[in-house]
Amino acid sequence: MKKLNVTSETGRLRRVIVHTPGPEVEAMRPSAAEEDLYNDIIPMDLVMREHAELKGFLGKVAEVHELRDILTETLAESGQRQFLARQLADFYQAAHRYDELAAMPATELCNAAICGLPARHIRLEDYLTGRGFDIKPLPNMYFMRDAAMVYRDRSIASAMRFPVRRPESFIHRMIFEHHPDFRGSGKLIDGPALADGVFSIEGGDFQVLGKNMLAIGVSERTSASGIDAITKAIVESWKEPVTIFAVMLPIARATIHLDMVFTVIDRDACLVFAPVITGHTRARVVRIDAAPGREAVLSEEDSLLSGLKKAGMDLQPVFTGGDNPVHAEREQWMSGANSFSFAPGKILMYACNKRTAEALDKSGFSLKHARDFLQGKDNPDDYKRLVVGFDGVELARGGGGARCMTCPIEREDL
Repeated sequence: MKKLNVTSETGRLRRVIVHTPGPEVEAMRPSAAEEDLYNDIIPMDLVMREHAELKGFLGKVAEVHELRDILTETLAESGQRQFLARQLADFYQAAHRYDELAAMPATELCNAAICGLPARHIRLEDYLTGRGFDIKPLPNMYFMRDAAMVYRDRSIASAMRFPVRRPESFIHRMIFEHHPDFRGSGKLIDGPALADGVFSIEGGDFQVLGKNMLAIGVSERTSASGIDAITKAIVESWKEPVTIFAVMLPIARATIHLDMVFTVIDRDACLVFAPVITGHTRARVVRIDAAPGREAVLSEEDSLLSGLKKAGMDLQPVFTGGDNPVHAEREQWMSGANSFSFAPGKILMYACNKRTAEALDKSGFSLKHARDFLQGKDNPDDYKRLVVGFDGVELARGGGGARCMTCPIEREDL
């Protein structure tokens, strides 16, 4: 049995889960893109090619688990197949497909859960409304971080804000509960059981700054009540004090999660979108100090970075898009702040965000493309600070970056 361990955003990566996008992204019609939380449709062959660079590089530095593979392994037992079949049939109000789903072999059921099942109309209502699927495809599945996260040695399957994404969290909960390599010490909260349209918490808002310190966005997709529940669960699980910085994000398409405006990239550095984190319109920040046997203490901070500094984490900001506000806004829209650290001072991000890369270069980061490592021309261990760019223009149109597409489950402690 392997362990779960995440006590920072930058500790050397040991294990990570990804999902290679597939037919589910091309099952989406332009008329339904907004319903599926997309701004646009994306072509499967191009996003697969771009994702292959991300996954290929990660395979050079860590053990990479493909979601389809571990879900299929989890479904090896008939009881688990029946359980997932029941969840899907109930959620999608497709009781007439339960027997078919439950009888599927593991690989086929995995495919049905992710890529969907075309409708077999037995109700006039469905026929007249043109229901296309009895089990809907999950085009957002490759944004792994939203639906799952690990903190310390426990898992969290998210309480997803929008129903269209809740089956993703069902899948993660099943893996974390039943696959021996992903159980860890159990779940911190049962997000899928708590999600109700008001209570929500998603992994894009959840950042582990230390063993006992977190930053969590209060956003379109994570509620204040979700943060209260996480705070309570942490204190009860480890019987230790915890400090949480709750960041009140503006409700906008570009700021759906905290990691769209702030990510930690080294022990003493972070990548930020200035208007939300450091500018005069910066987000309101509330510090929560909780400890066993006491009521939580809440206090206002001037900014996220000043609050973190008082708590002993002094981060120097590198600005998305550099100093130019037009470049900053454009590159933030293309997930320029959404970087993923695979070791202290070493990050992955979209190569198309060139001004952000230039700002990182000025802060002492070497700039390389993932192809250099995939072709064996270079070694990431040879660098003290490193930005690895990978192609992702089509991936970015889905609304997330490198952090969104990765679910780290084991890191070395800093």
